[in-house]
Amino acid sequence: MDRDPDHKAWMSLRLSRVLDDIGVNRRVVRKRRDTFLLREAVETITDKISGSNKTNFHFGSQSEGSTTLGMNSDIDLLICDNDTNIMSDWLDWEAGMQNFLKVKEESTPPQHYWLQWIRHDSPELVRYNGQEHYLPHIDGRVFVSNKGWQDLGKREYGNDFRCSGPSVSFCEEWDIVHAYKCKVLPPEVDRWFHRPRRGHWPTPEMMQAARECSCFLVPDGHFESLNENIEWRLSPSQIERILVFSFTTVQLKCYVVLKMIKKYIMEQYLSHHSKLTSFHCKTVMFFTIERISREEWREDRLIGCIGYCLQTLEFFLMKGYCPHYIIPEVNLFEGKITRGYQLLLLGKIKENLNNNLMILYDLQYDSLGQRFRNPTTDMFETRSTICRKINNALAGDLIKQVNIRFLDMANNELNPEQYLRLFTVLSIIPEDDYIIHILTRYERRVISVLKPLIYSFLASVTSSFYIQHELQFTQEIILFYERSLDTDVTSSRLKLASMLYCRGDFRRAADVLNNVERRYDDNVHAVRGCGRRFRSVEPPELLSEKIMNDWNFDTAIQKVAHFVRFTRFEVFCVPQILLYEMNRAVNDDVQFRDVTERRWMDMAVVDSRPYLFYLQYITYGKLGLRHRQVQAHRNLINCFRNEDMINTMHHPETADNLLGHCWEMEGNLLEALRCYRNSINNVPRNNAANWHIRRLRAMF
Repeated sequence: MDRDPDHKAWMSLRLSRVLDDIGVNRRVVRKRRDTFLLREAVETITDKISGSNKTNFHFGSQSEGSTTLGMNSDIDLLICDNDTNIMSDWLDWEAGMQNFLKVKEESTPPQHYWLQWIRHDSPELVRYNGQEHYLPHIDGRVFVSNKGWQDLGKREYGNDFRCSGPSVSFCEEWDIVHAYKCKVLPPEVDRWFHRPRRGHWPTPEMMQAARECSCFLVPDGHFESLNENIEWRLSPSQIERILVFSFTTVQLKCYVVLKMIKKYIMEQYLSHHSKLTSFHCKTVMFFTIERISREEWREDRLIGCIGYCLQTLEFFLMKGYCPHYIIPEVNLFEGKITRGYQLLLLGKIKENLNNNLMILYDLQYDSLGQRFRNPTTDMFETRSTICRKINNALAGDLIKQVNIRFLDMANNELNPEQYLRLFTVLSIIPEDDYIIHILTRYERRVISVLKPLIYSFLASVTSSFYIQHELQFTQEIILFYERSLDTDVTSSRLKLASMLYCRGDFRRAADVLNNVERRYDDNVHAVRGCGRRFRSVEPPELLSEKIMNDWNFDTAIQKVAHFVRFTRFEVFCVPQILLYEMNRAVNDDVQFRDVTERRWMDMAVVDSRPYLFYLQYITYGKLGLRHRQVQAHRNLINCFRNEDMINTMHHPETADNLLGHCWEMEGNLLEALRCYRNSINNVPRNNAANWHIRRLRAMF
């Protein structure tokens, strides 16, 4: 007699294989988690170097590894302000800090608090006196509005401003939430540690790790509250991440499929006014894993496990109540899904439970349904191809994020405190036992990643000062340049060559440029590092098959050509034509810069390849090597004739400006004018070509 009449074991193994193929496997999940934990450390450390006392956390599907390429998941970032002290009682008050006291009234909804202003110089309440009319106040007590970060975001992001719940962002790809950290575990979270449970999950080790986590207050009031603008929602995101990180591969596969089903049902049956979210799916997973024996979570029972999860959701929909896993007084359906849509959803869940989850064949994300029907067809990308795409995207985004964060840091006004913080990072020795004890492995890794960038920046800033004042170069400056060469294949070496040219050491500049040209072979790829999206291209193939499953930042950076950037502190290490790039605005152009452009538009920023050829042109000209100068000019022209090179340029308008200047030096002003006009056709506003055209018109 057939013990598996519905062939669920066979279907489960096939589905598991399909999920392996599209990137839901142990290696990819581990790499996603490692990458985003490293990004957390990058963002936190660069903030601290800049003087901003914040801690960054990546929560959500990207950092969990519970996503695929086809699901197009956004990036969730929580930024915790460490300069604010959240008091549970008066004993928590700290002098000199911004102190807020957590307040809970009878009318305050579950999971929410009010934050009352407390004086920073003495443990006393800030009282409403009629002058602070912009502060929310009740009965003479002054409270913190949860709209502050929204107001700041509107001013900072302008037309790019986006807001959804507590999230404030500048693009659809990011969900950024600002938060405060609770000093102690709130009582509603502490009760979770003592509630009865079956015992096998969460494990005692997980519970101990969860006890050491922080909880956050995010600016999100209850949708039905009369005091919504002063309510702050409690978020135990760190605890939830520990729970998700404990998922087995089978449980993670189940979670991904559950989110795909959710996404499909949302698109097909629910209106945009109702919202079944990934957090609902996560909550369903938590309750299901707790009640189902660990022996059930096997690859050959994957279909059944998905069924268990849908049964949990079915139960919640029947009751009209989806309890928060850690704070069960909260109904997660409230404000998200109306009762009418809950019943519609309940019918769809029952229908799929009764037809052996035929909905799986309809899921189009990553062609899962088609792969499930026929996993061996040649029309699909192979597992290795998808794995390569995911790893290249992770590597490219990590490199981009490191550069963006360093760009933000270096673009700030340099002051003695920031210099001291930069040198403090350089003085850290990873092998030091004390450092190993106080830093996480991700923080130690970030410091080693940042050191070459810091050396490059400090070398160029110091050199600019020495050139300006005609001082003799010291050995320390040369040492800085030597230690900066591992930033990538090209940019630090091009900055060295640029300094040598401006110093008048043309022979050594030519030697460095020749070295860069030899290194810049077909295996080196230009990557975005300023946040600009000039062209939409596939992530570059940074990783070879040999290191695909075991890459790190060092192996990825060996295939990367960053753009070259110069701040205003480095002007004497920059050829004069690039100084126009630091003043590119004409008339009201500054008003037309988006949030990413404001990071770099007061710098000189140029792609490595065209800058290499431009530097060669002017250097060979100084050396009187006309034949090589002509070849460098041709190479620069070819950058605009080669489609692959054009597609990897992120600042083509600047490259056009450099080519135009070469034509000027050749005496062909009409061709120079054509280059500057091409530059403006690419980027009409905030383009130094507008100044160059005015220069040329004055010559005619």
